[in-house]
Amino acid sequence: MPNQRSLLKELLAKRHLTSRAAFAGEYDKVARGLGKNFIGSAPSAEQFKRWLTCKVKTLPRADHCRVLEKMFPGYSAEELLSPYDPIEIPAGDDRPHVQEETTTNRRAVFRIGAGAVAAGLVESVWTGPDLLEKVLDSGSVGEGRLLHLEQEARRLGQKVVKVPPASLLQETMLNLAGVQDLLGQRQPADAQQRLARVGAQLATVVGEILFNSNHFGLARRWYRAANRAAQEAGDRYLGDIALAGGAYLPTYDGEPREVLAHVLPRLEQGPSPSPAVAWLWGFAAKAYAALGDRAAFERAIEASRTALERSSPGTVLPGIFSFLPEKLSFYEARGRGDLGDADGAAAAASRALADYDLTDTTEPALVRFEHASALAKSGELREAYRIAFGAVSDEHTFHSASVVTRAREFGNLLDPRSQTGRDWREVLANLQLPDVSIPALPSSRT
Repeated sequence: MPNQRSLLKELLAKRHLTSRAAFAGEYDKVARGLGKNFIGSAPSAEQFKRWLTCKVKTLPRADHCRVLEKMFPGYSAEELLSPYDPIEIPAGDDRPHVQEETTTNRRAVFRIGAGAVAAGLVESVWTGPDLLEKVLDSGSVGEGRLLHLEQEARRLGQKVVKVPPASLLQETMLNLAGVQDLLGQRQPADAQQRLARVGAQLATVVGEILFNSNHFGLARRWYRAANRAAQEAGDRYLGDIALAGGAYLPTYDGEPREVLAHVLPRLEQGPSPSPAVAWLWGFAAKAYAALGDRAAFERAIEASRTALERSSPGTVLPGIFSFLPEKLSFYEARGRGDLGDADGAAAAASRALADYDLTDTTEPALVRFEHASALAKSGELREAYRIAFGAVSDEHTFHSASVVTRAREFGNLLDPRSQTGRDWREVLANLQLPDVSIPALPSSRT
């Protein structure tokens, strides 16, 4: 389309940074904060022009994406370089930082109807988080319909770890469509609360799907929308689950300090024991281990174990709306491995594998990588290779963003000149990040 402009161009116009020189100055300022390797990486004039006019066929290299997403928190690079859609931009300046969002900033979450599977699913994925918040702020639903939606949310939360996650996207969005329609009618208080709770669960499922499909920017927005819906429902537990889901993103971006900034404010409130709180402590433990803080790791992993042991009966369940003992053992294995305790990591990984349902698509593979990594650090390279290869070749394993990331990290433990290292390079050559395309929003509608 001629004269098409990107979302980036619209946001830069609000900051009066549309000239290449002005943009480069701001870009370099943000880049310096990300590390010396980013300094001087501003795009050329020709590349900058392509960014502003939607002439980008593929995403720019990773350092450009990191800087752009740092300049505009809450937007992914893919989103910024997509055609500008006026309904995506809230009034005033560009989207506020997460900590600046308040309950009065209630933008809408998603627009999807029965005919949207073919034409509107992509739009609903992009605009969903904003539009759900608006719907929550705007009849009477039958008990049967409410029960059906609640059952569907629970089912999807369990099924999403059993199948390639993206295969559930349409189904989840259609259920969200029903919730949206009912919330828009402003139901009686109890029904409205139950619908908001279902909205929180379904938005968490979408976040899980997008995270595993390597769409971190969109996943972050869906987890935030899930947290917002949980607040509307008055459900602190689901809010903690959404918060924990959001911790995946900095964890697999290799940003342990961001993980701690994400989870500690909630944990410092002294929440009551629950699987969700145990999960938050588990993320904190892994982050402390990644930073080399053994004492803090031990305190956090013990706090996670205590929260899980003291959780109410019946709350420790399979699926993404809870936290199981085997997942705690998995997190312990990762932490002990990062701290150089190979024996402790191997023991924790063995406990986890003994308890996991090995038909799950992601976490058993991740546990195998913890075991393999511990063996590699102990010098047992061929056995480490055998276990790692089993992780990626298992028929149940989905090559999610987390699995591929862990496979690459395992490769870094091997001498590239050794036979094991060469063999693993061949494995990695055939192991790609998920190719689940979420096209950009159209720039106009007819």
